[in-house]
Amino acid sequence: MSAGKRAAAPAVEERKVEVGEYKVNVATLGTGPAIVMFHGEEKQPSWKDWEGLLGLADSYRLIIPDLVGFGKSSRPSETPEYKAQARIVHELLEVMKVEKATLAGYSWGGQVALEVAINWPQTVENILLVASTYDKGQLSKLPKVRKPALVIWAEDDLVTQLKAGYLLRDSIRTSRLEVLPPVAKDPKHDFTIAHRLLKSRSDEVATLFRDFLASPSRAIAEPPELEKELKGMALKQETEDA
Repeated sequence: MSAGKRAAAPAVEERKVEVGEYKVNVATLGTGPAIVMFHGEEKQPSWKDWEGLLGLADSYRLIIPDLVGFGKSSRPSETPEYKAQARIVHELLEVMKVEKATLAGYSWGGQVALEVAINWPQTVENILLVASTYDKGQLSKLPKVRKPALVIWAEDDLVTQLKAGYLLRDSIRTSRLEVLPPVAKDPKHDFTIAHRLLKSRSDEVATLFRDFLASPSRAIAEPPELEKELKGMALKQETEDA
């Protein structure tokens, strides 16, 4: 299927799943290997932030929760931070009897996906990250995860900068970095790039997901070379500062 022709997605089913003290709203559609998708935390996010990629349901079972504190899920007085969200997600998948799945996350949702992979690697098939944030404490733990991972970035991302993409790629080690062309060339534009990348480049992101999942181990065959890239970026920054 060409990137320009998105197939009509199957009907979405929404339901509330009780997970401990919370009710988690979950959208599901499609059949096949499971992909659990996590939204970010900016601009009133919900599972609908992934609408541009619902065409993946022609080959996969998509499970897209509203994380606790967002969308139609429970709204406690304090929104759980990413570690608590990861525990909730793990329990959610147990309740839904999902034994193993690919995890997809963008922005803060990627940080949640990483935490699930760090703590319950046996439940993770692959990892798909779109402009993912991370906690520095996660980086030293990621090499032990050893799951095929795809890291997607945009060249002009001023929110989660490209350097973070290289750091994630090399911390995970069993990973591949794909850098998309600039999303917005006007520096005066509102740079919520992580969100816009998913919206404006959904066809490209979906194609990268499909290609990677077709053969994850083959896609990460090339070893990372972070050191040279970061040295080059540091030199460029020093020159610009001067």
